[in-house]
Amino acid sequence: MVLIMKNIVLLLLTLMVIASTNPFLTADGSDNNDVLIGVYFYPWYSITQGKHWRGVDAVIDKPFWGFYDSYNESIIKMQLVLIKHAGIDFIVFSWWGPNSFEDMSIKAIVRHLAEYGLKFAVMIEPYLGSKIKPDEPNNPYNKTFWKNVLSYLSENYILPYKDNYLHLYGKPLVLAFNPIGMKYNPSNDFPEYTIRITGNDIDNAHYQDWDYWPDYIDPNNVNLRIRKDGYVSIMPRFDNTHLTEKETKICIDQNYTQLLYQKEWEWILKHRDNIKIIMITSWNEYHERTMIEPHYDATANVDPFYIYDLTVMYIKVLKNNYQANNYCTQIDDKTSNYTLLTYVIIGVITGLIIYNVTSRIFRLLMSRVSIS
Repeated sequence: MVLIMKNIVLLLLTLMVIASTNPFLTADGSDNNDVLIGVYFYPWYSITQGKHWRGVDAVIDKPFWGFYDSYNESIIKMQLVLIKHAGIDFIVFSWWGPNSFEDMSIKAIVRHLAEYGLKFAVMIEPYLGSKIKPDEPNNPYNKTFWKNVLSYLSENYILPYKDNYLHLYGKPLVLAFNPIGMKYNPSNDFPEYTIRITGNDIDNAHYQDWDYWPDYIDPNNVNLRIRKDGYVSIMPRFDNTHLTEKETKICIDQNYTQLLYQKEWEWILKHRDNIKIIMITSWNEYHERTMIEPHYDATANVDPFYIYDLTVMYIKVLKNNYQANNYCTQIDDKTSNYTLLTYVIIGVITGLIIYNVTSRIFRLLMSRVSIS
């Protein structure tokens, strides 16, 4: 029964994508792909192996489909269907080194990206250590590190999936999270790649290219900062106050009551002509609670699809080139487009089931009448 229910959910989500309007077309049917929308994705979860859902870094929110293994095929397909339906163009995977759990999970996911027309890139995490100081003489993230890592990424991701790996300026895009890049910038030594360093506090650190999340944000006066390549980062909230081992506690729009996410999207719509890349933090970073993946929220009294539905709506506004005020009434509408479509699909499937059952009963009765 559980397997049947999972298959029904997957069918509903797939039909939802098929039935939705093509997010890559404007209202007049012309191409409108000059703005790329990506999402940071974390493939480090496992309920069976006890990774990230429990322990000192335990999450307090629950995914809509329950705690999962990142390599689970059914979960992967449901996630990709929703990402595609949202109009997101590419995924940036958090990568923790060759043959790591995350590496294995990413390999399980990227095999399916072509089915959904999604592209991807890899963000190298500081898996050799993140406590590096500017004056420290030894740097594990040196030229040799980059040579080995880029060779591995090329052999396992870029070349095998050349049609789905994201290219920027005609070259494969590779991201790295600080403190990688602090003491050595690989761009000059590896010109065949477009390398971008992403991270925190970039206005003071002065060596990163892109914000991982807008840590400068003021929910009461949202003014995003457009970075190199026309890049801008947004998030629905940030909250690590439940993590016992975090030295710095940060809480931004914990209950979504300050409407931070809506304000960020409204700012983007007003400055659209200056933006080329929008990165959403994140699809499923549950520790810092930045996820847009449908979930049961521990602090906000909202529908599990609340943030996801906002994402779908604003991306549609952006890509279809409509005015934001035409959609403002939909933000507070409890019955989202997703919900309405789901009801329709459920109704159709229910009708087919009733029809099949009724037909079988009718044929059985007729056969008995004939026999008598």
